[in-house]
Amino acid sequence: MEKSQGLGLFNASHKFFAEIDSKFLSGFLGQIPTDIWSKLYTLWLKLAGAKIEKGSVVHYKVRVWKPENIIIGKGVSVPASTDMAGMGRIKIGDYTLIGANVSFITNNHPLEEKNLSWQEVLIGTQQDINVGKFCWLMNDTKLIAGRSGLSINDFSWIASGSTVVKDIGKAELWGGSPAKFIRKIHTHHEK
Repeated sequence: MEKSQGLGLFNASHKFFAEIDSKFLSGFLGQIPTDIWSKLYTLWLKLAGAKIEKGSVVHYKVRVWKPENIIIGKGVSVPASTDMAGMGRIKIGDYTLIGANVSFITNNHPLEEKNLSWQEVLIGTQQDINVGKFCWLMNDTKLIAGRSGLSINDFSWIASGSTVVKDIGKAELWGGSPAKFIRKIHTHHEK
């Protein structure tokens, strides 16, 4: 099966889950708890190529573009309003907390590059986003991979409403749009 056919099958199944939400959850099937639908969606993402560790769950309303580019560690819960534009790889470390309305944006469009066709500009570039272990991405955070990708190291926190466009070191608190360093976070993991 070609990749484009596989992606089409995935998109069709994503629509299936959306239709379940809109048509059936109000009726008899509405008695099935949301966590069961989310576990089924997580299983479907795994079958479509996502690598999701035991104990992690992706809510069935999360928008995922390319599941084969998604890697999620242990103990991670991805809430309903998350957008995972995984054209590049998205890796989330163990026990990272994700708030509502967090966006992972791995593709950019090179508007200033010369000698590119309109198709190349439209397709853009894909870079990776790597989030370490025990991080906290608070509500309404946007992670945007630049030309060299984006890394958030272990134990770092991103304040609500922030837009992250550059790498963040270990155990740091960042906030704002664009996000700026606020202070170090002292953890019991330091020696």
